[in-house]
Amino acid sequence: MEKMLSSFRADDGFTFIELLLTILLLSVLLLLPIVYISENEPINEEKAAIAKLWEDLVLAQHIAMTEGKKVTVSFEEDRLVVFAEKKEHSTFRYPLVLEMETVTMSINDVVFLENGHPQRSGSWNVATSHVTARFSLQIGKGRVSYREL
Repeated sequence: MEKMLSSFRADDGFTFIELLLTILLLSVLLLLPIVYISENEPINEEKAAIAKLWEDLVLAQHIAMTEGKKVTVSFEEDRLVVFAEKKEHSTFRYPLVLEMETVTMSINDVVFLENGHPQRSGSWNVATSHVTARFSLQIGKGRVSYREL
């Protein structure tokens, strides 16, 4: 009996099999987050493109305020064009195609007045393959906002 117990109390450290099992367990635990992150990568890119659209609309609003000009926007598949006083001011490109769906207004109806306030309020949906967001223009606060649906 003492011989059996002494075999379990090895002072040499791990056996080769124990070492292999430990390395296997650690490698599986380290690979799980990598697989999870790579699955969410397209969704993160789509969310970033929608956030960039929001930032570009806010920039168009700031252009109207700083230059004191009426600013309109035009959107086509993967680019947003900002016009100040009917002259092209800026063009913003997106890494993927964003689909616009009219709710109460189209994105091409967006107009910022000289003081930065929108000419009219309304909403439209922006969709990618995995993410849909609703953009809104508010007259009273002059705010451009969006939320994921």
